[in-house]
Amino acid sequence: MDYRQPHEVLLFFGKGRNWEQGNKECLIAQQQYYHQLQLEGKVLRTGLQVHESGLFVSLFVDSDAALFAILEQDPALMEEVAEVLQAIPLATDIREAV
Repeated sequence: MDYRQPHEVLLFFGKGRNWEQGNKECLIAQQQYYHQLQLEGKVLRTGLQVHESGLFVSLFVDSDAALFAILEQDPALMEEVAEVLQAIPLATDIREAV
């Protein structure tokens, strides 16, 4: 898989280093941030994880550089209230997976 090409990524967020000191506004801002990206067509879906404290985001990016740019603007990541636990790239075409 060529990560310089457009692809889908699943992001799982969890508690960051400053979770205990973090404020709810920061987490709300994170949800609003990804909602805005969804309105722009970059995010496919978001949701709260059932068994974990954190957000789940599925997004479509032009490249990993675009993904890093999105993550750099995430309010909860900037304040270290949340962290990316896992980022899973998905092949969107069967030929890519084989």
